[in-house]
Amino acid sequence: KHSELSMVTCNPLTYQVCDFVYDNSPSTSFLDTAELFYETRAGHYENPLITATSRTLIADIHALVRQFSIIDIPKPSKLLSALLPRVPVKDSVSSDPWFRVLRIWSEIEEFSESESFDGHKRSIVEHTLNILLFPDLHMGFKMPKSLSLHTSESTPANETVHELSLVVPTTPSLPVPGTPFAVPSPLHIQLHVITRLSFNEQGQITYHRDVWDMRDVIGLVPGMRIAQWILGRAGAWGLSWIAKRL
Repeated sequence: KHSELSMVTCNPLTYQVCDFVYDNSPSTSFLDTAELFYETRAGHYENPLITATSRTLIADIHALVRQFSIIDIPKPSKLLSALLPRVPVKDSVSSDPWFRVLRIWSEIEEFSESESFDGHKRSIVEHTLNILLFPDLHMGFKMPKSLSLHTSESTPANETVHELSLVVPTTPSLPVPGTPFAVPSPLHIQLHVITRLSFNEQGQITYHRDVWDMRDVIGLVPGMRIAQWILGRAGAWGLSWIAKRL
């Protein structure tokens, strides 16, 4: 069962960029059309691993990431037709893959924006990057729908307010054979990401940065979340003990 988060108000430009950036459909994303959203000379994207200072680099990086966000193993008949194009192969009625290997998607959690006196805008988007291996083995998995835009009917005609509805799917889990129960999946990895977007007065992006917390990255290693929980509390108690002795 899906749980709908509270509605947030945003201007059309911020919504448009957010929709293209985090759209989970295979359609063209905003980085594939970087010339529409990035400033010609100042377009800049960075995360803890890479820094791209041109629209061409940004578009190429995103195209590569998009290819790896959905990985499937095609049916043997399709593999055969690809390897031996001249050999006639009977087409299958279903276009589904043989099995699904990987799905990567993002879930928006919080959204905020501000505007300076000179017309420059800044937006901060908090979202969770989900990486799921072998999704067909899981219960409750459904690729989330892209963000939807709603216009408030109660708003005056001279003011248009766009509301962003965020829907989060149930957490993928592994069923326990022979029982109606399910357990959290170790094949489902989540990373909290904070995205910062800066716009100029023309509405083009001048700066785009994805920030990852080192604590969250370390927590991706199996067993490290429990270790962090123990060591974090032990460290706090230790500092408290030292402070009382000084």
